[in-house]
Amino acid sequence: MLRCATAFAVRAAPLGLVLAATGCSGEPDPKDLCTWLADSNNCYARFANDVEGICARPYQAGSDPIASATGYFATRDALDICIKNEGGQVIFDPPLDVTTFPPTAVAFKLLDETAQPCGSGSFIATSAETASQSFSVGINPIDANDAGAATAPDGGPLGDHVVGGTFASALLPDRQRFDISCPGGQETHNFNNLLLQKCPQSAFLVPRAILDASPGRPESAKFESRPGFVRLRIEYPPAVAQPGDPYPADAAERIYEYFNCLFPAPPHPCEDGIKNGLETDIDCGGELCPARCGEKQGCRESSDCQAGMACGLVEGMRQCVAQ
Repeated sequence: MLRCATAFAVRAAPLGLVLAATGCSGEPDPKDLCTWLADSNNCYARFANDVEGICARPYQAGSDPIASATGYFATRDALDICIKNEGGQVIFDPPLDVTTFPPTAVAFKLLDETAQPCGSGSFIATSAETASQSFSVGINPIDANDAGAATAPDGGPLGDHVVGGTFASALLPDRQRFDISCPGGQETHNFNNLLLQKCPQSAFLVPRAILDASPGRPESAKFESRPGFVRLRIEYPPAVAQPGDPYPADAAERIYEYFNCLFPAPPHPCEDGIKNGLETDIDCGGELCPARCGEKQGCRESSDCQAGMACGLVEGMRQCVAQ
């Protein structure tokens, strides 16, 4: 792992401007974005190797978010604590707001079943184009004195691994460059995102997080109700036999899911406590709601009112009144 700060400069090249790094020796580092991504020993790949499976579980491509949920919120109105099915919690701070789904920013902390922190993370979606590259994920360091942590997750010696820290990738609003912060804070990179056009074969290695969310669906005449969910997964570089080895020709990214939390489906429009749709008053009247409106509630015609009432004018407003 690089143990000194890394500075960057722009130098001329036949194909245009190339971002060059100045390493510990002060000499220009010839690596650009393409070669950094292709290097199986870059800090993103090392972080993935060191924390593989910690605080997360392998993501099954194409899995239904409802059927594969790993946790749940107790209520729809308070999306702050997701209770994990196998123990532990995901704490969202600030709480998620279902009225603004899909969320554009998420910050969370992961706790195990003994309430001990495991890790934390954040996700920021400034636009559809930048969402997948603006995230951070942190894993709390493993206690080297813990007998259960005698080896790193991949079975190697604990002392040779990061086994903790935070990795962050931020694609800037101009979409032309993104910043990488490696665990330990002593290695950073600032890359020109447009250089991906020179190495499309490496595009799948770009640090990427994907947040899926849905507010759910109420029951209707055509559909059953469907709960809401929020799910975050991160795509890591493929595993290699030894650090520094090239990625296999048939390499595929490793994808880990950090949470997939359900919450109750939205109530039926006729049971949501507000006047909406074809209702003539709150959850009553109209063609869709079975409930009829009571005295002094709004109506359009007498069929909107309860038995023994009619729709008449009260101070100029149509309301249900006793006959």
